[in-house]
Amino acid sequence: MFEKDDHTIADLIHDETFDMESEEIRKIGYQMVDLLVEYFQDMRTAAILPNKTLKEMSKLIYEPLPQNEQTADQVLDECKKKIMPEMIRIGHPRLLGWILSSGTPIGAFADGVASALNQNVSVSGAGMATAVELLVIDWIKEILGYDPCAAGLLVSGGSLANLTALTVARNVKANFNVRNSGMKQDRSDKNMILYVSEEVHVCVPKAANILGIGTDNIRYVNVDQNFCLDIKDLRKKIVEDQKNGLHPFCVVASAGTVNTGAVDPLESIADICKQYNLWFHVDAAYGGFAALSSRLKPLLCGIERADSIALDPHKWLFIPYEAGCVLVKNSSYMKQTFAVNAEYIHANTSLVSNEDVDFSDYGIQLSRNFRALKIWMSLKQYGVLKYGRLIDQNVNLVQYFSALIDESLDFEIVTKPGLSIVCFRYFPMNLQKMYEESSSVQKERISEYLNVLNRDVVNSMRIDGRTLLSSTILGKKFVLRACVVNYRTTKKDIEMILEILRELGNIADKKFRKMFL
Repeated sequence: MFEKDDHTIADLIHDETFDMESEEIRKIGYQMVDLLVEYFQDMRTAAILPNKTLKEMSKLIYEPLPQNEQTADQVLDECKKKIMPEMIRIGHPRLLGWILSSGTPIGAFADGVASALNQNVSVSGAGMATAVELLVIDWIKEILGYDPCAAGLLVSGGSLANLTALTVARNVKANFNVRNSGMKQDRSDKNMILYVSEEVHVCVPKAANILGIGTDNIRYVNVDQNFCLDIKDLRKKIVEDQKNGLHPFCVVASAGTVNTGAVDPLESIADICKQYNLWFHVDAAYGGFAALSSRLKPLLCGIERADSIALDPHKWLFIPYEAGCVLVKNSSYMKQTFAVNAEYIHANTSLVSNEDVDFSDYGIQLSRNFRALKIWMSLKQYGVLKYGRLIDQNVNLVQYFSALIDESLDFEIVTKPGLSIVCFRYFPMNLQKMYEESSSVQKERISEYLNVLNRDVVNSMRIDGRTLLSSTILGKKFVLRACVVNYRTTKKDIEMILEILRELGNIADKKFRKMFL
């Protein structure tokens, strides 16, 4: 590859490096700490959403591919001035949209340490990182009261946790060797059928699509008045599919739905899965860590019977993104599903024993970062008792919010609080009276107007910046949805949020009512 000339190969090597002197690293470290301290200090007073569009942000940071060096000071300064101010303030005490938790400060520092250590937690040399992950998984099993012999894996989040678990379920319950033959969902009479609630998280149908199960082979089970999976309808659908010669193989239950926080009847679903020999999977990404609360843990009764569980420590364990977890009760099934052999992966040295764990055999990823460290540090700093108190506090705040809405004259509760979620809508008092006295046709028009009104409240929140809730549709109602998974939120914040919503709702009502009614 080299032509002969006056230079030897040795002359071409200049020992150039990215390494920095210790004092320079220390200086950058202090600057980074200052950045984080300022960010945390401003969390309560800053606007929740940036006021720029994606196009404007892209223009703000655009530059050609860098060719030459800059100092670390210059790079950090640009990050501080251009990038950090335009971030959504996840962790803001009045951000109650979606299920976005406030990450622990020590978790942020743990990510820095993990990046410096730069471990690939699926190679034989990363023994201590593997040991920490195994310990964290054991702690999570203990929190849930799950089989201590179960296998587990830390992943990016609930989507990958559910995909991993359903891959195992598919392979174990198939009547053929999926690894060798691939899927055979050819609309024959033996298609594998997956059962989910109407309130299932969107990542589960996506997993079914990826796995070749096919969305036509998903059965959406009705929910009851509390938005929990209806056991009678589940049984009915399983029996019908069996009569038609199909192959029911798995039921996905939810322990904390995204819309309303509903927890499906896990014990009853476990009984049905046992009766019909189906895989029982629980998506506990949101609600699983409610087990840390002695008050909420009974809601999860039956989760210990699941064949697999998906969890998100980056939700109610308050771990910074990304941090997901999947557990599978039969520890051999994960390796049967994912393990492959390659000489360049599996070491054969005196330091490696048959008891060693290679996490690449338990899931999809071979390259894996040291996610466990931020969970380990957070659980050690705060302890599960404090976690339980903060989860109870989140639930109490939602109950308080619900009580304030009930007492108000211009809001309406649409669903009772589930875990730490409440759904409601702005409904002006004089419009409530008009609704009660209206004909069915007029009531329909008022209902449509309320949807328009509450949509505008959501849009106004994004511009206003003082609070941010998300929304959903329940039945035909467009509703506001508040979810508290935030250790910074206080009672005063809840009171402020209701006042802000009232203000925004009143403005919207004055703007739109004459146009629609």
